Order: sequence, then structure tokens, then C-alpha cells
Amino acid sequence: MTTKLTLRFIVTYIVVFAAVVWLFNFIPSGSVEALTAQTAAWALNLFGHASTWAQSDGYTMLTLVGQNAVMVSIVRECTALNVLGVMVGLILPLQTSWIQKAKGVVIAGFLLFALNIPRIALTVYLTAYDIWPFTLLTARSLETYHYPISFAFGIIGVAVTILAVSRLATPELSETLIGLMDGAMGSGKKEHETASYEKSIA
Repeated sequence: MTTKLTLRFIVTYIVVFAAVVWLFNFIPSGSVEALTAQTAAWALNLFGHASTWAQSDGYTMLTLVGQNAVMVSIVRECTALNVLGVMVGLILPLQTSWIQKAKGVVIAGFLLFALNIPRIALTVYLTAYDIWPFTLLTARSLETYHYPISFAFGIIGVAVTILAVSRLATPELSETLIGLMDGAMGSGKKEHETASYEKSIA
């Protein structure tokens, strides 16, 4: 393991991570919302579905006409911009060159955007069409598909992104995260063993 997890590094890592995630909240998302809606509409049209998008008065809308006409608002949380903020926060404080960090950020941004598009397209598609086994549900809405799909894509997307960035740009990322988890687990195990020892003496 090339990354040295000193107390100073751990504190710096956490502080920089928190600062980056916080600062990402102030990045305007309008252009990213438009790009997300446009790409999702393109993907749906590519498979023969009538989808359009529009942006007006600060609102970005994505529409799909199927068995049901669906119009959804694409907001900041739909763009994966906040997740990119988390990834940038994980990458920037790493002990590696700025070139490798920049490469990692680019890879993370590309993958998160690419994985986010099928998440949105699938959610809208399932809402617009009555597909078994979802037809067994008496009450169906956008939220019926949104939450489970977003959860699944979130777990898979972040895992794939971390693995790709670690393999292609900054292996220090996986080393650092594993080291932090091992340290946390080791500390918890040590406290448990100490408590057990004190209990046995008593």
C-alpha cells in the first residue's frame, strides 16, 4: 500500500472531502439539467419512443408519450452532479499527482453521466408503459419506479465508478478507502476486545 494513512492525512482527507461536497452545492445545475434531459430524450427516441425535452423559466422538462403521457421535471438531484461532488471530494485529497487526479475526475464525470441516463430513461419508460409484473400493483406512479431504480443505480454506479477510477487513474483511491475502512473496523474490534477483557477481569 503506497498511501500512508497518518492521522494528519486522515484529518486532511475528511476536511477536504467535506469542503468539496459543500462547495458543489453552489455550482449552477441548469446546463447539466438540460444536457441530462436532452440525452435521456435522445436515448428514448433511439429505441423508437416519442420523447421530447424543453427548458423554460428555469425548469427543465422531459416528456414521453406511451400508454400514458408522462412529463417529469429534471432537477439538480436528477443530474448526478451531487454524486460527482462526492467523487471529486474523494479524489482531490489523494496522495498522487494532479494529472492523475484530473484524469480520475474526468473518468468519474463521464461514467456517472453515462450511467445516469439509463436510470432516468428507464424510470420514465416504466411510468409511461404498463409492463408486467408492475401491472400487479394497483397504484402506480413515477415514485413506484423512481426510488428502487435510483437506489440500485446509485449503488452500482458509485461502485463501478470507484473501481474504474482506481484502475484507470488513481489506485490510491481504493487503497485509501480500504485503509480507512480497515482502520475503522480495527478500532472497533480493539475497543470490543478491550471491553471483553475488562469484563472478564471484573
